[in-house]
Amino acid sequence: MTRQIPELAAANPVIMGLLEYVLDRRDEQILTGEEKPIGMTLDPRKAPRALRAALAPFTDPVYDDGELWDELVWLSRDYRCFSIKPPGRRPAGGAAWEGARLYFEDSRESMIREWLDRSRPVRLDPEWQAALTKFAGRFEVPDAFPPGGLELDPGFEDFEQMLACWADLGEELNRAEGRPAEGPPAEGRPAERLSWRQLSARCFLGDSKYLDGDGRQALVRALFPSHCDRVHERPLLMHLYLPAQTERVLLIENQDSFLMLADCGPEHTALVYIEGYRGGAARVRTPGVARFSTLNNAQQTVRRDFLQWWQGQGAVELPVYFWGDLDYEGMQIAAALKRSFANLVCWRPGYEPLLERLLAGDGHLPQQTRKTGQRPIESTGCEYADGKLIPALRQSGCCVDQEAVTPEQLLAAVSSDNE
Repeated sequence: MTRQIPELAAANPVIMGLLEYVLDRRDEQILTGEEKPIGMTLDPRKAPRALRAALAPFTDPVYDDGELWDELVWLSRDYRCFSIKPPGRRPAGGAAWEGARLYFEDSRESMIREWLDRSRPVRLDPEWQAALTKFAGRFEVPDAFPPGGLELDPGFEDFEQMLACWADLGEELNRAEGRPAEGPPAEGRPAERLSWRQLSARCFLGDSKYLDGDGRQALVRALFPSHCDRVHERPLLMHLYLPAQTERVLLIENQDSFLMLADCGPEHTALVYIEGYRGGAARVRTPGVARFSTLNNAQQTVRRDFLQWWQGQGAVELPVYFWGDLDYEGMQIAAALKRSFANLVCWRPGYEPLLERLLAGDGHLPQQTRKTGQRPIESTGCEYADGKLIPALRQSGCCVDQEAVTPEQLLAAVSSDNE
């Protein structure tokens, strides 16, 4: 919701003039790339022209300069827009405002922009603009780049080299369609299905992971909207333990825990080692996306029935459980998977031992295991996780990895499954 300027401030011409003056100066700084503190002295005789215009009401007999000043002091105190330094010496009979020094509080800039409905300008790097002008013709939609351009990524000498790589995407996508850079498809040349990793490695200095970066694949689609159907999502490779008869499915985050559970030989629970595929959770049940290698010797019919269920084509809907680390990333994975498995819940037999350790003070701090980048989550959609696990994480500030569960505890959980 947009913050509204207080009515008292909106009716004060000095306040409004000063706020506009400050944003004018800040906009100039942004566009020149030299942001620095903004200060001003309230002296109409010596002030620059733009500031004189803002201070003019102080000397206009239509207004009460003392009232204008009191309201400016109120704004500075209650909304912290300015800090005020009284003059060292005030002339005899001078008004309270004369010679006062105002310093703009940078932290209030966004609030004032909302008040005045003035967006922050975007500075366009001239080197970026020159490089984009050179390569614009090689993009279907060059305006898809952000208004301020991209930042120069490490490894590129300049924007021209970086944009040349982005422009190469168009030629590579054309080549994948069996086309030359321009013109109709080459006769007899088959179309190629590219993965994002292949496309990235061919265009960005051999770096297969460059397009994995935030928003980069979406930018490729926006720059080349008619060619991106040749790019397919990378398959998700998963390991699977299949019993002869599957009554439930347990998705497991980490390899050691998956193998330990598989060694217990659950009779009715299929185990899937998902390796923390949070990013692919939304498409994990799309046909052709997940590829399984089966750990045990499962019959072909059993494997076929499971794959049909996984792709949403099974005769019955099986209960689905998730077990991972008791940390915020584990909860994020659970929430992401629930978008594909609507009935998914967190697996109590696996989480209860972790929760007991956490509540007993046996957890580790995020800083100890490079988990400081994990984002807290308020809700997963699982009643157990939202009511027990997440509050415990929040209260303790610690985490417990799922490998802390002992073989005896897992065997007890699997024994109840086998009954």
